[in-house]
Amino acid sequence: MSDQPIMVGRVLRSSTTNFSIGCTRLIAEQNQMAPEFGALVKALSSDGSVAYGLIYNETIEDDAFVRQLVAAGVDNEEYIEDQRQNRQIPIVVDVLVVGFGRGTDIFHRLPPQPPGTLDRIYACNNAELVRFSARHDWLRTVLAAADAPADQLLAAALRTAAQARPPDQRESYLVGAGRELARLLAADLTRLDGILQQLR
Repeated sequence: MSDQPIMVGRVLRSSTTNFSIGCTRLIAEQNQMAPEFGALVKALSSDGSVAYGLIYNETIEDDAFVRQLVAAGVDNEEYIEDQRQNRQIPIVVDVLVVGFGRGTDIFHRLPPQPPGTLDRIYACNNAELVRFSARHDWLRTVLAAADAPADQLLAAALRTAAQARPPDQRESYLVGAGRELARLLAADLTRLDGILQQLR
């Protein structure tokens, strides 16, 4: 992902623990897709605070025109591409809230208020991702998530956070995260092993 923030979409509904974004299409950016499972996104509120979250689900629903195209057996690439780029029903992206920021401070806990309806949501650039993931306090929030595939999400988010760092720092970052996970999951070694296997 480039270091320029990409607008992913706008908030459809929200709560303190998660929110859903509506976007009209998947956005290609330097061979990456935004939104992407495990990506860190941010909601900017009018008071200057920022809510951070991890994408954990994407739903591409059908609409009446898609049903007609499928039923008619349309194989025209122009029609298909037009439907993909100019959807009448938004792609719904679900986000797990993992922290918030005020000014230069980042807090790895739930924000005082959720994002508002129609607030803009942006994909975080590499610098923001490195800054947010510098400490491992957010791991506990993901591990406790009931509505998200927590283990897979955690592994994807850690791989993304490692890739945002310079090549010589990636392994040490993952080792540090692995140590914190070992501490948090000391009583559940099977779960710990499953997450660590996904980080390889």
